[in-house]
Parts: sequence; C-alpha cells; structure tokens
Amino acid sequence: MRWLWSWPASLALLGLAVAATYLHTLDVPFYLDDYSSILENDLIYQWQGFDSLWRYAPLRLVCYASFALNHRVVAFEPWGYHLVNILIHSLAGVAVFGLVRGLLRTPRMAGAATRPLLAGLPLLAAALFLLHPLQTQAVTYIVQRLASLQALFYLSALASYLQARLAPTWSRRLLWVTALLSLAVLALFTKENAATLPLAVVLLELAFFRHDRRSASRMAFGAIVGLALVWLAVAVAFHANPLSLRSMGAVASQSTTISRESYLATQLPILWTYLRLFVWPAGLHLDYASGPFRHFSEGTPWLALSAHLLVIVLGVAAWRTRPLITFGVLFYYLAHAVESSVIPIPELAFEHRTYLPNAGLCLIGGWVMLGEFPQWIRGTRPAVAVAVIVLGVLGAATWQRNQRWRDPVAFWRENTEREPTKARAWGNLGKHLVLAGRTAEGAEALRESMRLQAAAAGEEGVEPLDVVNLSMALQALGRGDEALARVERQLGRPGEPASRAMLLLNRGNIQFERGRLVEAEASYREALRLRPRSLPIQANLASTLAQTGGFAEAESLYLSVLGANPGDMDVRRNLLQARVGRLREEAKAFRLADPARAERADRSAIEILEQMMRMDPSDSLIRRNLERVRMDARRPRER
Repeated sequence: MRWLWSWPASLALLGLAVAATYLHTLDVPFYLDDYSSILENDLIYQWQGFDSLWRYAPLRLVCYASFALNHRVVAFEPWGYHLVNILIHSLAGVAVFGLVRGLLRTPRMAGAATRPLLAGLPLLAAALFLLHPLQTQAVTYIVQRLASLQALFYLSALASYLQARLAPTWSRRLLWVTALLSLAVLALFTKENAATLPLAVVLLELAFFRHDRRSASRMAFGAIVGLALVWLAVAVAFHANPLSLRSMGAVASQSTTISRESYLATQLPILWTYLRLFVWPAGLHLDYASGPFRHFSEGTPWLALSAHLLVIVLGVAAWRTRPLITFGVLFYYLAHAVESSVIPIPELAFEHRTYLPNAGLCLIGGWVMLGEFPQWIRGTRPAVAVAVIVLGVLGAATWQRNQRWRDPVAFWRENTEREPTKARAWGNLGKHLVLAGRTAEGAEALRESMRLQAAAAGEEGVEPLDVVNLSMALQALGRGDEALARVERQLGRPGEPASRAMLLLNRGNIQFERGRLVEAEASYREALRLRPRSLPIQANLASTLAQTGGFAEAESLYLSVLGANPGDMDVRRNLLQARVGRLREEAKAFRLADPARAERADRSAIEILEQMMRMDPSDSLIRRNLERVRMDARRPRER
C-alpha cells in the first residue's frame, strides 16, 4: 500500500485514467473555431515567423505557436492535435497533484493533514480534475488548447511558488523562483485570463502561511508589482497607453454591444450554471444561446449575486479550521474573474472557461471525501470506496461525452435540442448533415439557421457560411440555378474580405461543375486576390487551369497547396495529372520538329501514369489515359 500511494504510482494511475477516457478521441474531427484558427489560418500552415503571430494574437502567442508546430509535424491530421491536447491535460493533472502536495506541507496544513489525507488527497484532487466530463471541451475541442495550456502553466506556476516558499536552501529557492517567473510569462502569453496569477499567489499566502504586518506589507507590494507588470504587458501587446484608463478599458473589452454592467449581470446566473454542471454534469453542450442579456434592474442577477456572496462568506468563514475550503472557493471565483465578470465577451457561456476554476472545486471535493467524510462515518475505508465510485462514474461520463464528440451529426443534433434558438448550432448541424450525404436534412437545418439569424438581425445578418453550405446542398440536389442565385445575392451585400472570398470560391465551384470554366477561373482569381494564401482557392483554381491548358501555373499552385498539406492525396493526384497534361502538350508540339524531345515527354508521362496506377489500380480514367499516351507514343514509329 505504501508503494501504491507513492507519487510515481499515483502519476502512473492518473496517466492510465486519462488514456482510458480520452484516447478514443484521436479521430474526432475539427469543430467550430478550429477552422478559422487552424485549418483556414495561413499563419499556422504557412509559417511566417513569431512577429506575424504576435501581430495576430499577442497574448495567445504560445498556443498558436504550438498549433504551427503541430501542423509542421502532422499537417491537418486531427489525431496529432488531439494527442498534444491529451498530453497537456495529463500534465495539468500532474500540476494539480503537485500543487495539492505542496499545500499539505504549508504551515497551516502541517498539523491538520492526517496520513490518509497526505497520501490520498493529491491523487484524488488530480483525478477529479482529469476525469470530470466538464473538462472535455477544453481537451477534445482542439482550439481550446488555449484554456488547457494556460491552466497547465498557471497551476504549475502556483506549485512552483509553493516549492520556492518551502525550499530549505537559497539555491533551491532560486531554482523554483526561476520556474515560477518562466511559467507565469508562458501563461500570460497563452491566454489572457492568466492576468489573475499575482492575486492567486497572494491568495495562497493568505490561506496557508502566517503573516505579521511587515510580511503582509511586503506581500501587498509584491502583488501590486505583479499586477502592474501584467498591466504593462497587456498595454505593450495591444499598443495601448498603460497610463490611460480609457485606452486600457478599450483593450479590456471584446464587445461594444453590451455594457460591463449588463455583462456582469448576465454572468452571475451563468456561474451557477457552471457550478451545477460540476455537481451534476448533465446537459453538456458546446454552443450556448447568446442571450438574453440581463440587467441589475431584474431580480435574477441580484438573487445570483446574493447566493455567490453567501458561498464566498462561508468559504472565508472556514479559513481558520479548513484553509483548503477557503482557497478552493476563492480560487474558483478568481479564476473566473477575467471571462465572467466585467470584461464583455460576445459569447456569454462556454464550458471550457471552467477548466482552470474547476481545480478549486476539485480541491474542495477531494477534501470533503477524504477530510470530512471519514469523520462523519468514523472510517477511512468507506470514504475511499465512495471516492473510487465517484471517480468511476465521472470517468464513464467523460468517456461517453467524448464518444459523442466523434459523431458531429449527433453532437450538433443534441446541441440544437438543448439550444433550439442558437442559429450557429443549426448551421453546423446542416453542414455536417450535408457532408454525411443527408443533403435534404442538411438544407432544412441550414434554412432554420438562416431564419433565426434573419429574425434577429434582418437579412443582412445572415452568416455567409450558411449561404455557402446551403448552396452546396442545393447543388447536390440538382438545383444549381437556385444555389448560384443565393450566392450572387449574398455577394451583393457588404461583407468582410474573408467572407467574400469564401462566397467567390463557392461561386467558382458551382460554375466549374456546370462547365463554365472561364467564369470559374475569374471567380477563383478574385477570391485569391482577397485571400492569397487560401489552400482551397489555390487548389480549385489549379484544377480549372488544368482543364483549360494552363498546366504550368496549375502545377505551381498544386505544389503550394502540397507544401502546406502534403497528405492531401486528391491534390497530389491532380498535380500528377497536370504534369501528364503538360508533357502530352509538349510531346504533341515536338512530335515532328524534335522527335527525341517528344519521346522523352511521352516516356515521362507514361512513368507518371504508371505511378498513379500503382496508387489506385481501380481508377479506369487513369488506365484510359495511360493507354492513350502509349498509343500516341507509338504513332511516329508506325508512320
């Protein structure tokens, strides 16, 4: 049993638990913001340096650099991104484990921690953190590596601070302080809510260490310096004046349509939704409804605020006898302070925002099961049994939730059932139904999305992506004229360059399928002017050029696409076909004037087609082309 409770065995158990509940997510496809942040982000698939990433998202630089590195290794294969996310989640659990081990060694916990608690609480708190289904969105939703990676650095920084504080020698203390500062910088430049880290350090000090007035003054000064450095870093990142409250206030807002007061009034009840999902994780979904916004003139925000204040008061009241409870409660609210207080964000609720705050709740849950429950029932073994059962239930729920992520149609269908007024959920359901071949159902879902958007903001508020997906569905249903008309109507409205490029790409696709190659080329070129590094636009323009004899430019475009996505077999096959076309044109042009050159071109074309036949022996089109080239190559000798 001593070996079982040792830290190597504990970490091995945590690793096995994560593997059992998350490894089946390696084939989960990309979702929602994964497209704009990774698949369609040329800063990720065409590396342009850290300065470009800094201009794009300065306080998310570390995470986006990790996406770029992921792409360098696996291109656009989802399993590579999921594998890194799972590793980050595992390490975040290790950070929780180390943090709790450090807390149990602090002066205020040294006498209160029993041997079972010392052995089991770090493992239990970390296991709750890793196995809770509410954490799945920050792990399985690829782009929310932002939340999990920032939490890893944040929690590791707190654990490093404790190690520095408890270190017996100056050399070890210096080592841990260096780790603390490095992790703090990484956390701040991974996601903005790391700005609360200096306050979390103060909270650690107040909850677990004893202070006189002099040390309290030093601690307050350190907190002020830490917050000032965060303030300065944010100002530098966004080119704002740190001495201007108006300038910094503009930086600390992502929405101009909702006031700070209204956002806070809306977030107070949402925080109770998050707490309910932690206690009873039923009804999890990705895309929550966007409103209605609340105001303090209503009763609900005041009721929610009163309940939150009661929880905080009870948590503070436990400070003398149960500092872990106090820390867990205050840490939960502190970790929510950036995204769920007075900094307006267009999207009101996302489950991944609870990833870091849940560490506080997991600490409380572990303490209740191993610190309080044994006293109530006068025995440790029943408490351990209850903890094992709870972990088993949570692990099963997490596995099941991850299983739902693997089926986009079922996933978005469930979302629309929970949020029937959320247009974006209907749009994504429609998109995946079309991709699954259920075209008529997909068209209906897309129409519902557009109806909800038009009802909320008029026809001008319809999302261009829904128009594109609906036109794809209509084209598949044989209603090409209606599809083209919808795209043309949307192009007649003002829009962002990226949206116009997407619509032009879709118009070009429809024209290409209808054999209007000159018009398709014009649409693709206009789209490429708006988004010069877009891979789909380059690939589709290349296909059009290959049809009209522009083989050299087509080859160049195909090579550009393959440079970013070497695993795209369709593009690779199209590149080989374009080369064959160019070689056949060359052989035809020099058949009589330079027979040797024509023979070399024929031989090269035959070698490429034979290579393609080996790649796909069942392709009858390649076989016919090969026979035709061989026949053309024999004609000069027969004459």
